[in-house]
Amino acid sequence: MEINLTPIVSQNQQVFKWNKDEIKSYFEAQLEKYKGLVVTEDNYKEMVSAKNEIVKYRTTLDKFCKEKKRELKRPIELFEEEVNEVLKVVYDAEKPLAEQIKYFDEKEAQAKTDAINKFIEKMVEKYGVREEYANQLQHDKRWLNKTAKMKDIEISIEGMMIEISKRQQSDDDYKQILAEKKGMIEFVVDTCNQQYELATPITFDECWDVVKDMPLDQARELINAKFAERNEMEEAARASITNETVEKIEVVETKTGFTVTVYDLTEDDVKDLTDFLEMRGYKYKEV
Repeated sequence: MEINLTPIVSQNQQVFKWNKDEIKSYFEAQLEKYKGLVVTEDNYKEMVSAKNEIVKYRTTLDKFCKEKKRELKRPIELFEEEVNEVLKVVYDAEKPLAEQIKYFDEKEAQAKTDAINKFIEKMVEKYGVREEYANQLQHDKRWLNKTAKMKDIEISIEGMMIEISKRQQSDDDYKQILAEKKGMIEFVVDTCNQQYELATPITFDECWDVVKDMPLDQARELINAKFAERNEMEEAARASITNETVEKIEVVETKTGFTVTVYDLTEDDVKDLTDFLEMRGYKYKEV
């Protein structure tokens, strides 16, 4: 429909003139005497008064400007009020139709949303996607556009669901591999503990986080190296205790066996030695 009546401005009085040049010349003449002034300790108070006099010129002009701006704005405000009065006639005709059209648009959008959700459920069932993975599907708000065809939407959804199902399968495969590898690593750790008979056995938990993503051969090598290293440390510790004890022993051979005399020991040395003798089943006597 073509609108045959065009709004026009029949009277325009927005031309504003004021005595700018006269005021400017007056200010320049009055303020000339203040140019080049120098503030000193002796004339400080006089300079403050001079500065306040200058400020009066500025505040006078600022006040004039604000008052005139308010006056100039009023015609514009009146114009907007008149336009809004006319627009109300348009809105009164537009609003009832807009509300009814909105109702049908929302109804159509809801029907389309239901169809999309139903198709998603169909794809979830088709590709065996579990709920936690199906929730990863990102809904595109453009699907509800009137120009978006359902066939194109279905192609897009199925493509995304295929990718999600692949991700689910990949995660499941990884979990299965970990479960199988976990049993193998437990067997390796148990076997090494039996082989090395460590005083402080190495547990499965100490190894798992380090080796779970390694190839099995590499994991086995690392675990064996870990056991060998701890075994070496324990043997070195035992050898150190034995050597320290022998250095402090004087052996006297008798017919019935050996008599050992130990001297110059600290309290800690005595405790270590008695623990060692008791562990070996030797008899001893403190003097």
